[in-house]
Amino acid sequence: MEYSDAYLREYLPRENPPMELVPGDVIDEVKRWSDFIGEDRELIARSTFWTYAIFSELGLGRYRSERFYDRFWRDLPWFTPAATDFNMSRVSFGLFDRDREEAGIGLTIDVPQHSGAEFAIIDRLSFPLLGGATFPFAVRQSEIEHHVAHPSGATSACWAKCRTTSLWGILTAGHAVNGNRPGRAVPMASGNTASLARSYFQPVDAAFVLTPAPIHKPTPLPFLSFASMGLPVIVNCQSGPIYRTVVDVQNNCGVVNTREIGITLCLDQPVAKGDSGALIYVASGDAVGLYRGSMKVPSAPTGSRGLAQNFEQAILALDVLPYL
Repeated sequence: MEYSDAYLREYLPRENPPMELVPGDVIDEVKRWSDFIGEDRELIARSTFWTYAIFSELGLGRYRSERFYDRFWRDLPWFTPAATDFNMSRVSFGLFDRDREEAGIGLTIDVPQHSGAEFAIIDRLSFPLLGGATFPFAVRQSEIEHHVAHPSGATSACWAKCRTTSLWGILTAGHAVNGNRPGRAVPMASGNTASLARSYFQPVDAAFVLTPAPIHKPTPLPFLSFASMGLPVIVNCQSGPIYRTVVDVQNNCGVVNTREIGITLCLDQPVAKGDSGALIYVASGDAVGLYRGSMKVPSAPTGSRGLAQNFEQAILALDVLPYL
């Protein structure tokens, strides 16, 4: 999809949400930002505040639904009322593709392909404590395409050190190692073979692969916890750094330290095959995610969005410390 600050500015509420309803950790992280965020720091900060205020209100059940989605689902052969009882932990908040979908921002849940519309707004959610702000709730048909050929051909994100054993290795995408059994042989680009320590794919698409310790002394890799739409990022691809923008994120409030739900974020465009596992970071060097592949939609088989694993969840699940 095509991203621009002007597009985000057009549809994002003009004022910040009530700041007492924004999680304190989010406010603290935004205060630590510097000029690396981009030319319009205020816009991205406002986007971040709204994103996590909405996720917080969703978690507390403090929203109202118009509940008109039966009109969309009732003609599907497998429809039951329970089929529309969505798990809000799987919902993302961000920009719609104005060319293929509908202009605006809202909440979205990705669903498998079916006989209905590829993208449909099926409800509107209002948030009384957020000044009555109302956002559309949409379903989007999608399919994940991983950008790696098993069992090799992926990209490592960074060095990693096990918190419990102090053994060294690299961090990469979980799907790239093609298995979860500890000790599994993992072919490396150097021609050597490494050993899998831990992988939690699925649902957390991250793996810790044991390797010899780095020759140089690595430095700790900082990371951002609260990405949001509009955040400019860099993907450390095999061909070199490529610039992208975050366009939607899943809710990581209260669930980042879990292996039961994989937390993802999407970029405005995918990158190339073989880049699975690549580090996604902001200009300051703080990590944001691990590149996974593309989110394909039926009308755009090459993929309309890039897909990434939340970085903080990856290192917590794997129990490692990240380094560069």
